[in-house]
Amino acid sequence: MSATDTSVIICTYDSLADLKALRACIIEQQEFHRALESSWPEGNAIIDDYVIYLEKQCVRHDGRVIVAEYGGEVVGFVCVVASTNNESPDDPAPFAWVHDIFVKPAHRRRHIATKLMSEAESFARAHGAHVLRLGVLARNVVASSFYREHGFREYASVLSKTLDTGSY
Repeated sequence: MSATDTSVIICTYDSLADLKALRACIIEQQEFHRALESSWPEGNAIIDDYVIYLEKQCVRHDGRVIVAEYGGEVVGFVCVVASTNNESPDDPAPFAWVHDIFVKPAHRRRHIATKLMSEAESFARAHGAHVLRLGVLARNVVASSFYREHGFREYASVLSKTLDTGSY
């Protein structure tokens, strides 16, 4: 693809060609999350372990990392696994899970996230999934709105409270 090509290409992540770009996206995504939740670690501190984590999740749960290219550059990604389940016996049904979806801020508003999500849904459906879930930080209202616009509904909420660590 030429550097002047402005069409979005959605394709399967190539660990040889796309690793550096994927790492940059994950670091940028993590720093965005840190701005919302200061307890999250820096992107550079977790990048090696997180890439390994995503790769293992894909192997264990029939998953795939999918990238979006725009103008010859990787500008976003989604990681989806087709089959996972909760360990709790009260919610044992298998489901597909979106581990991450991210588009670099300079490339937003071009429907790239929509294309990535559509590809993740198609992948999950093709691999037998009937339900797709994901998590989103409560303070990430833009992402929450995007997910609702694409048919997601609130399924469960995780509430958090910082505990005073003073002596008792």
